[in-house]
Amino acid sequence: MASIRPTNSSRDVTAAGPEDKGAPDLAAPIPRLAQDYLAVLVMTLAGRLSRGASNYYLRHFDIGMTEFRIVLAVGMAKGLNIGEVAMAADVDKASASRSLRLLQGRGIVELEQTSTRGRAAIVHLTPEGKAFERDVKKAARRRDRRLLAALSVQERTLAFELIEKLIDSVPDMNKD
Repeated sequence: MASIRPTNSSRDVTAAGPEDKGAPDLAAPIPRLAQDYLAVLVMTLAGRLSRGASNYYLRHFDIGMTEFRIVLAVGMAKGLNIGEVAMAADVDKASASRSLRLLQGRGIVELEQTSTRGRAAIVHLTPEGKAFERDVKKAARRRDRRLLAALSVQERTLAFELIEKLIDSVPDMNKD
């Protein structure tokens, strides 16, 4: 089967060197497999971004990626219950519950029992959590700017549009 990837790329996509027993080299060339399959290329990018972000947020904020996503989700949308936080952060409910307990223990979030929404607990950032969220968002924006620095303004806009289209098409890809 022929590759569907455009062939006019001038990137260095040589195969990686000998296997390293340590952490993956985030600056390593793109593996040969990623050259022929867009899904593998996207997963390669996602994996490298995830590993780098995970290391960064753990080192600087003592949180994992699930907690990072939950802090951003709770900060963006007010009055969410635990299930809604999980959906907004795109994590499973069990992971969201564990992370919320951890964040609650650190004084970043509080869970408010409510009678107006059944037994649902509504999640809020504490005053300390709001400051924490500001710091995390500032770091995330700085990291995004560094990532996107290689693209023009038009390419950045196009990248967001294309990635959103691809995300929307995943259910069709996963039908079988």
